[in-house]
Amino acid sequence: MKRLISILLIFTAFTTLQAQGFEYGLKAGLNFNSSADLDNISLDLPSIDEAKNAVNGFNIGVYGQIKLAMLYVRPEIHFSKFETSFDELTIGKSRLEAPVSVGFKLLPILSAFAGPTYRYELSKENDDYSIESLTGDSTLGVHLGARIHLGKLGVDARIERGISENEAQLLSNNNINAGTIDNRATVVSLGVSYAF
Repeated sequence: MKRLISILLIFTAFTTLQAQGFEYGLKAGLNFNSSADLDNISLDLPSIDEAKNAVNGFNIGVYGQIKLAMLYVRPEIHFSKFETSFDELTIGKSRLEAPVSVGFKLLPILSAFAGPTYRYELSKENDDYSIESLTGDSTLGVHLGARIHLGKLGVDARIERGISENEAQLLSNNNINAGTIDNRATVVSLGVSYAF
């Protein structure tokens, strides 16, 4: 009986939130190599072919969104996998990300958004080195972007940069310190979301 009451309460809460502008859905996207300099972004990805060559990872997850007049608040959680290059060294990474966006509708189908991103590193991989975190696996970043709303479908472009210090130490196969790298890479991503 308690389980039935709990299910009914959850269903009622979701129905009430949806009536007041709550939405939830799935999100997936591609990450791109980029300098992330807003003035030079068209130079980084000048054509579709260049953009295809610049793909360095993907992300997939879920989101919720609460609409508040012209504003909305959109927390997300997703798994992200990508490669980061430092000089001649390429490191594969996977992490959980939890961005929270505050968006503003500029037009009925276009909005701009920004907010913080919490990131938790799951793994760092390189065939030639072992990688040890010096400053912890959790970091904080900021993101900004724009979203096109097409009914249940949304398309967004965002740029994200880590703001908390996150260094990792590279150890050669003989456990000799080969240097440190700054993990605050800037990521440009293109995403698609679908609301239920």
